[in-house]
Amino acid sequence: MAKTIRKKSVAKKKSVAKKKSVAKKSPKRQDDNSMGIMLLAGFGLILLIYFGSTVNVDVEIDMGQEKNENDTELLEEGIIISGKAYSSKKHAKNMLTGLPQSQLTDEEISFVESYRD
Repeated sequence: MAKTIRKKSVAKKKSVAKKKSVAKKSPKRQDDNSMGIMLLAGFGLILLIYFGSTVNVDVEIDMGQEKNENDTELLEEGIIISGKAYSSKKHAKNMLTGLPQSQLTDEEISFVESYRD
């Protein structure tokens, strides 16, 4: 009988992953971080002082003018309610009743409630 030929399998080499050593960075010194923060704080204070000293505010208060109870002004031609001019009281009421009450100011609401034909 003939001998059977058997093939020997070649053992595969297992590849071993080498651990890469990460070079440790030397940690920043605490003094470097503190110095940067102190420089930023100092720069911020300098800007605050500069802009705070150059601002000029003029406040004017008119004490002589008295406003009506509802901030409503009557004109010869029309009426002004909350800074909006209307040609007449009737026109103002028609315009204000068409708007939702949540969009009206207190003066406009009181005008609509107190309006009589």
